Amino acid sequence: MHKIIHLDEIDSTSVYARKNLQNLNDFEVVSADIQTLGHGQFERKWYSSNKNGGNIYISIVLKPKNIEHLNELTRYASFKVAQTLEQYGLKPVFKYPNDVLIEGKKISGILAESVFLGNEFKGVVVGIGTNLNLDIKEAKNIDIPATSVFIETGKNINKDEFLNKLLDNFKNDWEDFLAYGNKGEMIC
Repeated sequence: MHKIIHLDEIDSTSVYARKNLQNLNDFEVVSADIQTLGHGQFERKWYSSNKNGGNIYISIVLKPKNIEHLNELTRYASFKVAQTLEQYGLKPVFKYPNDVLIEGKKISGILAESVFLGNEFKGVVVGIGTNLNLDIKEAKNIDIPATSVFIETGKNINKDEFLNKLLDNFKNDWEDFLAYGNKGEMIC
């Protein structure tokens, strides 16, 4: 089972994870129903909603010993999100550098941030936002074309079930990723 710290509402799961990194374990996950200051690359705001069963707002704490391939981590995480979405019958594509799209509409964003104390690497926090149950009305309020699993399938998605599948997928190839990076089709 996965170790998950769940919060009803927080400014940002990634900020929480970075601030508390020394007290969190490898592969510990911080999740929230709502993020008031969730953001993506270049501090772009991530729309947060808990309607209709909610969406995924998580940060995964990673403390790998081998950091040779961490520059490829966002792609790895994007692939694992896409792999999970495929389990729901969707056909996602990766848009460099950190988005997962369905037919040109954003369904997920990933942000990996390394944490250092001075010059010493302490870990990396992988923030993942995935639209599960966002409805069409909410999607239209977002400043870029967006979609959700609900919009694409017409089915309300159980957040905990999706999260567990995502974390299982993430862990499945993790050791190979650390050793070899995104080499080969098996990983990405």
